Amino acid sequence: MGYYLGIDLGGTNIKAGVVDDEFRIVGRAKAKTGMPRPAEEVMDAMAECAGKAAEDAGVFWEQIERIGVGVPGTANEDTGVVEYANNLMFENVPVRAYLQEKLHKEVDITNDANAAAVGEVLAGAAKGASNAVAVTLGTGVGGG
Repeated sequence: MGYYLGIDLGGTNIKAGVVDDEFRIVGRAKAKTGMPRPAEEVMDAMAECAGKAAEDAGVFWEQIERIGVGVPGTANEDTGVVEYANNLMFENVPVRAYLQEKLHKEVDITNDANAAAVGEVLAGAAKGASNAVAVTLGTGVGGG
């Protein structure tokens, strides 16, 4: 059985969750984003939160097949760079490269509202829907 890890980077909190191959949540972790602080410290906290979620799930790190990261603001999915996130004071931060090096896993990155929308279509309230919209409310407001 394979497992996937998702990280939600917010202006207030970092949340991580592990799901199995049927999208059942099997582990979670949460930490404060702790802004303002340097991007490297935030990404280190993301990596630590990911490890705690895997531990909570009771899975070995080797069982995690891939990691998805949702970030506020403008995320370039091709380069893995957060081009701009005002509530994090991120500008051209290479989140994917940093986390791939730190966690030794493939990492996908997208806007957090888009990640929420995909999650709802795959396993949530919009499962089976041909069209869906997600609106996110947190430190900021977004839509995907």
